[in-house]
Amino acid sequence: MTHRYCARILVEAATPLKIGTGEQGLNIDERVATDANGLPLIPGTALAGVLRHAFRDQDKVRDIFGFQERKKGAGSRLSVSSAHFVGREGEVIDGPTVIDFKNDTFYSMFRKMAVRDHVRIDHRGVAGDTGKFDSQLVYKGCRFVFDLELKGAEDDGVVWSRLLKLLHSPLFRLGGGTRKGFGELSVKAIDEEVYNLREDSARYMARSARLTVPVGTRSKDKADADEGLIVYNISLRPDDFFIFSAGYGDNDVDSVSKKEPVITWENGRPSFSAEKLLIPASSVKGAIAHRVAFHFNRLSECYADKLAEDESLSNHTGENNKAVVALFGAAKNSDKGEDQGQRGRVIFSDLFRTEAREKIFNHVSIDRFTGGAMDGALYNERVIHMEHPLNLKIVVEAEAFKGQPHVEEAFECALKDLTSGMLPLGGHTMRGHGCFNGGIVKEMKGVTSELV
Repeated sequence: MTHRYCARILVEAATPLKIGTGEQGLNIDERVATDANGLPLIPGTALAGVLRHAFRDQDKVRDIFGFQERKKGAGSRLSVSSAHFVGREGEVIDGPTVIDFKNDTFYSMFRKMAVRDHVRIDHRGVAGDTGKFDSQLVYKGCRFVFDLELKGAEDDGVVWSRLLKLLHSPLFRLGGGTRKGFGELSVKAIDEEVYNLREDSARYMARSARLTVPVGTRSKDKADADEGLIVYNISLRPDDFFIFSAGYGDNDVDSVSKKEPVITWENGRPSFSAEKLLIPASSVKGAIAHRVAFHFNRLSECYADKLAEDESLSNHTGENNKAVVALFGAAKNSDKGEDQGQRGRVIFSDLFRTEAREKIFNHVSIDRFTGGAMDGALYNERVIHMEHPLNLKIVVEAEAFKGQPHVEEAFECALKDLTSGMLPLGGHTMRGHGCFNGGIVKEMKGVTSELV
């Protein structure tokens, strides 16, 4: 243990983060973790757990992160600090301080952070039982700083480089909902220093633990191309109007599109933008998952009119559909004797846009007997029209396509439906909203191809 590999890392939330506490609030189902000042925090345990899982060499995992076994074991050689929030002046807030949440326009946004509503839709297109909940989120654009330190020898430099490159991997996501569009991080800077304790012990001991102090030279490690990942770049141009509803209205209409503010950075200072149009990844994921189940059943020649009399349709939908489980995962269910769950292998990201035009549609429900408007059935909605295409990036672990026939074909058929207007997105799709056209470019092992 003659060497110490140290890095101070600045990351930015490329999508909203959901680092939960496991606790409920008075009016929220899932609260995010905060520090003593009430600002967002990424616990070191969350960082260490994701790094350990992403480091796939099991022998090295035990050597670096430690292990527990009866009468033997080893502690971790890697130390990970919590990631602390970068404040309004561009400074890291890594200790107790006074935050003016009431009068400061920047910090006041953190008194009540963004909230995202979720609803689970079953195979009949309605809300599933107990499938309605909401969660608190950390804003897109928030920045954090944390420390990594590896104890080792001179030849651990290769391992150290691998650890830093993991931070750039598409699979490195933090918190909950990482398969619903949350948790994507962008590495903005890595200040690293390697200390040889035979020569640099005094300099190492003088090193400051404050996260505001750099530790050495700037590193620009990048992730190696991962042959185990397949990337689908999808360009979607709206045929007409669409709406991803917020679930409520405003003073003018009964239904508005979901919007959220994000943090932008200029000259090392953060500020909140105006609210941007949000295309939630969970909405895209849900639509694709349902269509994958349809195509998989079609390709497997599993049809509703050919099922046995005592067999239910639900046995071939949702988490009972093999393609859905292979791609989107399934929860562990001990009541059914299922001791192993499966994490989703398809990664989406929330999309924020600014260049959108809005239009109000008025609706009235007609009484079929009188031909007049039904009492209380007059309502309106504000929908979106956009001339520029939406660019979605979907990352799939290639392992999802192995071991089960028709899974890859069913998934790509669902994407083709999306880009041909056959799979609408968002709300009010039965009124003609949400149809898109576009193209798909598939990247695999450095080779790109267009799906037609």
